[in-house]
Amino acid sequence: MDRKASILFFICVFAIVVTPAHAQTRTALKELRVATSTWSPYVDVKRRNKGLAVDLAVTILQRAGYTARVHIEKWPRTLDGARIGIYDIIAAAWHSTEREERFVFSEPYLFNEIKFIKRKNTRASFDTLEDLMPYRIGIVGGYAYDDAFDSATWLEKIPNNHVIQNLLSLVSGNIDLTLGDQWVIRYELSQYLTNSIKDLEFLPKPLTRKGLHIAISRSHPAHEKIAADFNRALKDMKDDGTFDKVLDGHINDLKHLTEQAL
Repeated sequence: MDRKASILFFICVFAIVVTPAHAQTRTALKELRVATSTWSPYVDVKRRNKGLAVDLAVTILQRAGYTARVHIEKWPRTLDGARIGIYDIIAAAWHSTEREERFVFSEPYLFNEIKFIKRKNTRASFDTLEDLMPYRIGIVGGYAYDDAFDSATWLEKIPNNHVIQNLLSLVSGNIDLTLGDQWVIRYELSQYLTNSIKDLEFLPKPLTRKGLHIAISRSHPAHEKIAADFNRALKDMKDDGTFDKVLDGHINDLKHLTEQAL
């Protein structure tokens, strides 16, 4: 084989062997492993497109040119798996200073109003964190409610694995307060504790209003680009009405929650 033929042969082999591998690498960067935990009505395999948050996050990622493979896990596994790179993205996450070490956060695509809930026959109240000192407060372990609240080690916070566990403890009198997104709490009560709704009430002042983001693992080589692409696609969807179309479908499904006496 002469020199010219050898060069042509090498080029052909390179095109057949190397280029597909390179293409697969680029394709793999567009295929994102998205994890989240059940958090109805935002994340729920029984609801439309796995729930409002999943539907929005996946639709926005698709608009940005990515393919999302969604895995529903328990929250500790979701958080730890994304921290070490088993998953690329958490679909629905609240921002905290601590989490910035491992994640890049998108712009918020929804907002959650975090409220305390109590039994009506108790006098628990909230205006400042100091007001919470007398109370046993049920929390979900690993949640980033609010930096000041989370770091208040002088409060009696009792961790559980799920919102419904805290609500059951509240109804039974084992805790004085619990907290969370008001629509998550309304949904859990409507599903599992309908007879107790009349005995519970939200405290009027929210702890905070939290943005809901996707959290991209810093272990992903394109974490900054994914965040920028997501933010751009989110803006485009809001501008052209696509965002509201997705949102409205879920709001219509949840109208019954506004009728609860809370």
